Amino acid sequence: MEAFDYEAVNKLGKVTRGTVMANSARAARRDLKARELMPLKMNAASAPRKAKQRTESRGRVKQRILTQASRQLAILIKSGTPIAEALKVTALQFEGSPMRKSLLDVRSHILEGRRMSEAMAEEPKTYSELYRSMVSAGENSGQLGMVLDRLAGDLEAAQKVRRKIIGATIYPIVLSIVALAVIVILMVKVVPKVVTQFESFNQELPTLTKATIAFSEWLQSYGLMTGLGIAAVGFVLWQSMKVRNIRRRVDKFVLGLPYIGKLNRDMNAARFARTMSGLIDSGTPVLQAIGAARNTLKNIVLREAMDGVVEQVRGGSSVGAALKKATVFPPLMVHMVAGGEASGDLGHMFAISAEYLESEFDSSTTIVLNLLEPLIIVFMGGVVLLIVAAIFLPILRLNTLSF
Repeated sequence: MEAFDYEAVNKLGKVTRGTVMANSARAARRDLKARELMPLKMNAASAPRKAKQRTESRGRVKQRILTQASRQLAILIKSGTPIAEALKVTALQFEGSPMRKSLLDVRSHILEGRRMSEAMAEEPKTYSELYRSMVSAGENSGQLGMVLDRLAGDLEAAQKVRRKIIGATIYPIVLSIVALAVIVILMVKVVPKVVTQFESFNQELPTLTKATIAFSEWLQSYGLMTGLGIAAVGFVLWQSMKVRNIRRRVDKFVLGLPYIGKLNRDMNAARFARTMSGLIDSGTPVLQAIGAARNTLKNIVLREAMDGVVEQVRGGSSVGAALKKATVFPPLMVHMVAGGEASGDLGHMFAISAEYLESEFDSSTTIVLNLLEPLIIVFMGGVVLLIVAAIFLPILRLNTLSF
């Protein structure tokens, strides 16, 4: 059976769109007429389309949608549904999403005799190398449903960590922007109006007031240019991060920072450990699993250290010994991996390491967030207090002299 996109009119004259499964376009039209729908347009879901339509159908699949699709596929395949049928049923749940087109294309390749992992390789932007490696391992071991279920769980865990990072940074950033905006408005709009009143005092102004007036004048004259300059410098620095040597130096600097370095290392290590656990439990050879899980490391220093681990393991070293020799990974993970190799339960030890590191990261970011918010508020309040003091000091001094 094939999937056909249709546009039809129901008996009330309302235009509806959707997808219908049938052996042919004629059978699809009969099915629509049986549902009291008059077809206006009909195209095979996998047929070539116009450039614009093709671009839309190939839009980026969100991680949340991929997670849902993986979970549904896992449920269907574990229940004994053939892979092609499971892909078709799952695809129909994502109307209007690029996921539907992607799943139908994978199904078409499978009907041509290709493996699921090979079919997914045609769409690397949707299915990462890690995703395809785990699917391939599931196919080889005959546990595809279990592997897809594990993939969905890992994707959900990754999304949870990502949401935690966003939640830990977005509020302080917004708060900082608001604080900066309030200070700029006070300096540009309020202070200049008050300064005109000081000119009639014919008295020496306090040092704090002079400094505030000087900064206000500078901000009015050069504030916009300075802001644009900072934005330009930020853009250049952002683009320079694409240069490997610069990125390596920055990543090394970040790892060397007292508190942030530990957070960065633990976050990367947790992602790596969780991926290794899924790959090993799905039957992937250790060396191949390390090569695939290496891609989850966002820090170049850690990634290059993992290249050394791969070479050592290939040369006969144990994973625990190779990680320990790298000296850049959390000691806890190194010890647990060594213990897992000794007990023959390496995948489980990687999973426990990931859970512990994720828990540590969650606790640390919560502490940082709880400290950062009041610090920003106190800083903003202090700056505003200084500006108010600079405005009222001359007035208070005048009142004192009048007595």
